[in-house]
Amino acid sequence: MPYVKQITIRSTLNRSLKYIVNDKKTDYGCFVTGVNCATSDKLAYKQMLANKKRFKKESGTLGFHFIQSFKENEISDPYKAHEIGLKWADKMFGDKYQFIISTHLDKGHVHNHVIINSVSLEGKKFNACKKSLQEARDFSDEISKEYDLNIIPYNKESVPKSYKEWNEEKRGNSWKAHIKSDIDTVLDSSKSFEDFVSKMQQLGYTMKQGHVKYMTFKAPGMERSVRGKTLGPNYTEDRIKERIQLKQFNFVESKRKYRYRFKTKTSRSHLIDVARSYRYKRGSLAVNLMLSIALIRAIASRNAAESKRRNTRRDFSGEIEIAKLSNQLQYITEHNLKSKADLKLATQKIELQMQQVNAVMVEASEMVHKIGLVNQTIETYNKYKPIFEEYQAATIKKMIIKKKYGPELDTFEKAFNQLKKLGIQEKDFSSYVQREASYELKIKQLTDRLNASRMELYKIKDIEATLDRRDRGYIVGKKHIKKNERGKIH
Repeated sequence: MPYVKQITIRSTLNRSLKYIVNDKKTDYGCFVTGVNCATSDKLAYKQMLANKKRFKKESGTLGFHFIQSFKENEISDPYKAHEIGLKWADKMFGDKYQFIISTHLDKGHVHNHVIINSVSLEGKKFNACKKSLQEARDFSDEISKEYDLNIIPYNKESVPKSYKEWNEEKRGNSWKAHIKSDIDTVLDSSKSFEDFVSKMQQLGYTMKQGHVKYMTFKAPGMERSVRGKTLGPNYTEDRIKERIQLKQFNFVESKRKYRYRFKTKTSRSHLIDVARSYRYKRGSLAVNLMLSIALIRAIASRNAAESKRRNTRRDFSGEIEIAKLSNQLQYITEHNLKSKADLKLATQKIELQMQQVNAVMVEASEMVHKIGLVNQTIETYNKYKPIFEEYQAATIKKMIIKKKYGPELDTFEKAFNQLKKLGIQEKDFSSYVQREASYELKIKQLTDRLNASRMELYKIKDIEATLDRRDRGYIVGKKHIKKNERGKIH
């Protein structure tokens, strides 16, 4: 259920970049990715300025800051949140812009930051407007659906403010500012929209909402009501309901500290003991993976301690590899795969199923094509049947109708003859529409089944690749774990 915000950067691009790559917020840079630029804020800033100078566009807006925030406790895995952010940014900017994306873990809700250079690698300036913000939200929703996350709609229009109104609001004399302040105060303590309306009425406000086009507010002592949309886009009925819902995000600040799930130190002997305990419960594949996890975790733990001692940036490649191996271990356990022979048999079984599904899909597609042609003929028959009946019933005007609707009558005759040739009568028309829908549904189900099989095949191939890499040796950070001639890992 991500919430997306867009900010224009006019003078503090370097400070903005420094903020989003902050080590304390990104677990020492583990969740920072640079696209077409470095992950270092200082170097990325220089690269972005160089690109601007290249096209002589140093002035004006320097960059744009997008924030994608998730509901508290909605995503517990920061890797998943960063992956979502990467896919979202790729949808938005592709390879045309320089940008840095980071995932912040310092608050109760995980959130992604993206800062892009205002000038693309082709020299075009990014057009930041309501449409770009809506596109960012649409792309975010699209990616969120792939991860089974809920979405919330955003479709608001801003209201321009006159200088007089802005100046009065600044001085504290604006009646609109007083109403907005009351609304904001009440909204912060409201648990639902009904609760909000009740509390506003307790303050003496008269409100119209629900059965009217625009919700209105009338403060005590005011002669006329004011529309919520006149106060601004945040004060319409839909937006107020949305703001009450968004309070769950704690978007501005969160008191809760994020607890990172990886520990800095790990007992190597304890992990090896745990790995050995799988030897008797599960097969050799599980043992191989568990020993690999234990070994990589021990090396990664040693690297982390060394990085801490030298005060250098920690390398998380080991933890990433462990997460991948853990998923593979879970998969082979759930599917009772105990050896490489089991993997091979599973691969052959899936490939055979895919061949069978493909064959059925070809037949179903052919049937859909044939039935589709029949339904097109039926549609043409029904379309021109009234003209044909009028022509048949006419006496004196028969030639006039023939002259006026000649092509339509010829088309009807062809459709009539085709249906007669196929032996299809009018009482059968509805069944063909149902048959086409049935085959289309069948093709969709077969496609889903085929995609699921492809995913299963990919997972098995990935496990085989992991076992091959284990034979050759892993690379964890700067440590190379390989086997010598006697098979010992060093």
